[in-house]
Amino acid sequence: MNQTFSLFASVAMVALSAGSASAFSLVGSELRLRTEAQSSSTSQLFVTSFPVSATVSESIVEFPNVASLFDPTVGVPPGFARSLVNVAINAGADYLEIDFNNAGSGRFARGFKNTYVFTFTAPVALQITNVLIDPRTTLGLTPDRVTFAGNELFVNVNNLLFNRDSFARLNLTTAAVSDAGSDPVPDVISESDAAVAVPEPGTMSMLGGAAAIGALFKRYTRLRKSQEHE
Repeated sequence: MNQTFSLFASVAMVALSAGSASAFSLVGSELRLRTEAQSSSTSQLFVTSFPVSATVSESIVEFPNVASLFDPTVGVPPGFARSLVNVAINAGADYLEIDFNNAGSGRFARGFKNTYVFTFTAPVALQITNVLIDPRTTLGLTPDRVTFAGNELFVNVNNLLFNRDSFARLNLTTAAVSDAGSDPVPDVISESDAAVAVPEPGTMSMLGGAAAIGALFKRYTRLRKSQEHE
């Protein structure tokens, strides 16, 4: 049985739901995907990008047959087969599933990385805020194998066993970048709205000194005139 990285498809468009500011749907979003294979932490990383994408729909299986996506002429590290495990991928509003019914049985190639990378693109800038492995998952995924950063999801399947009954489901939470902790855009202040500048302490001292000198001068003038009329 060929052993290689399989393709885990997920897609994520963020459509703001009318009922909640944090409830987004993946339906209608586009997925760009690649695989990463690395024999050890210090060896060369092999990245394979696929010239395909899928749009999430509730009515179809986005990737019913992923074996055809891999180009056998692409180089892979020693121990990694030049093929993909033939799984089917289905995505929904807030999840993605991988089904092994047409994949037969075997084991994913062993390595430091044997990873699906899913990049989520959508009309609205988004980022992943949480991923949960659904209890129905039987593939053997553990939380340390499923990570995310920004709009990318990483699923490392190295050395995992699978058969026709294997199944995986990941439940995703996504948010628009502005709702996920980005700094708000500051308001633009026009000149007409600008506050009048308050004088600096040094300027205040100078103004106060001038006022005091003026008062003394006026007092001296009054005294001199009074003496002249005596």
